[in-house]
Amino acid sequence: MRQSSAQKKTRVHSIVLLTLVAVMALFSSCTDRIHIVPEPQESGIPVKIRVASIEQFPFGLQTKGSGLADICSRITFSIYSGGGEKPNKIQKDQTSDSDNFGSLSLLLEEGTYTLVVLAHNGDGNPTMTTPSKTTFNNKKTGKATDTFLYCSEITVRENMPPIDVELERVVAKLELKLTDQSVPDAVRKLQFDMVGTSQSLNVYTGLGLNSTKITETVDVQPGDSVYGVYMFVREGHNTMNVTVSALDSIGQEYKKIVLENVPVTKNKITRCSGEMFRKQTFTNSISVSIDDEWSGTMERTF
Repeated sequence: MRQSSAQKKTRVHSIVLLTLVAVMALFSSCTDRIHIVPEPQESGIPVKIRVASIEQFPFGLQTKGSGLADICSRITFSIYSGGGEKPNKIQKDQTSDSDNFGSLSLLLEEGTYTLVVLAHNGDGNPTMTTPSKTTFNNKKTGKATDTFLYCSEITVRENMPPIDVELERVVAKLELKLTDQSVPDAVRKLQFDMVGTSQSLNVYTGLGLNSTKITETVDVQPGDSVYGVYMFVREGHNTMNVTVSALDSIGQEYKKIVLENVPVTKNKITRCSGEMFRKQTFTNSISVSIDDEWSGTMERTF
């Protein structure tokens, strides 16, 4: 029986439609198979690292919400292997709003590593290409902030227990205590120009590297009389020279004092007290008293 023209067109359309359906089904099947292919899993031994304490501040084992975030705002875990100028490195950075702040879990191959944990209060993560030189990339806070360090060799093996880390403070602090009855209204900032300290850290020693001139500026707040800055102390260099300049709203110098041979020691506060806006004399009277949070305070008057 001969088919009409309309029937021939209908048959052709049906064949085309069936072909498209078959192609789409095949494509869908292939796509499904691609999606369900499991990704390869990272191999290694489970390792857990947790900050248990910072010197005089014990946290127990539950670091989140137990005071760690009150002392530091950022923590960096760096794990090195291979040695040399450019060792292999795994770096994990955390901020205090992280759920796992102060704790890190990862997989490592069996072997020996150098573990560095660095806690600080800067606004940027440090650059830690090698353990022998760490630099800080703070844009708003000072070049150095209150900083704590752990550096040790660890051995990764099967069924190893968690690594509990105790951090130690690696900065000195210089405090300027103004005993003036009041600070002139024109003074808006204090600028500290320090010679003899460092802004880079060797985590092997916990000390600063090459000497450099460091400038830090702090805002003058109504009612405040004590202003402090942090620095890394260089090995064999326990004094520095400091020029403190009082600046007005446009950065012009209102008054300055020069403090020479100021003693600085890691984990100690050097407090220089005096009337900045009435006199500019400097005495060598030094006394040491115990500080609740730092290992000691060296008092000096000017």
